[in-house]
Amino acid sequence: MRTGAYLLALLAWSVFGMGTLQAADLDREFLNKRWGAPLSEFQEHVQVGGSGKIAYYVNPKQAYTLFDTQVTNLVYGFYDEKFFAVYAGIEAIDAYSTIKRGIQQRFGAPKISMESRGALTTHSWMVGETRIKMKVSEASGAMKLSFYYMPLAGRANAEFQKEMDAEPPEPVFPLSPIRQKEAVELLELFSN
Repeated sequence: MRTGAYLLALLAWSVFGMGTLQAADLDREFLNKRWGAPLSEFQEHVQVGGSGKIAYYVNPKQAYTLFDTQVTNLVYGFYDEKFFAVYAGIEAIDAYSTIKRGIQQRFGAPKISMESRGALTTHSWMVGETRIKMKVSEASGAMKLSFYYMPLAGRANAEFQKEMDAEPPEPVFPLSPIRQKEAVELLELFSN
């Protein structure tokens, strides 16, 4: 009888533990998926965006618990088909506070930075080679939780910057032929 109860408890723990973040392993993995794992190990995930070597996927069939808080959707980031980041939008301020408190209890006080543009506050922790960031914009009310595996995140950022540098912004003056045509059409519309 005792063995049956033990097996039942073990089974319940394994079923309910899926999708629950184990903070001690953040240096090596996220929700039992090793950082740097190939995209082929994420069979249930569906692509939702990306550009170049960077792609974003979600698993619509999975519910998640991060630091004792339900999170409806996680976006998994891949660089060159290797797992490097996780993003979660947070909708309620009490969920943001609970997650932040849980992270602080496990990893200590964060590094805090503030930007006046957008009234953005960022709390940041390092756990081995994994960076955790929590951002809140007072201007828009948007809240986000991110996890980055820094050896790959650095390469992904470099790739993103390279793409941005390869496409210089259109100059304001002189106007490009397309912008010039649009400007003339707007002038004609408002002068009538």
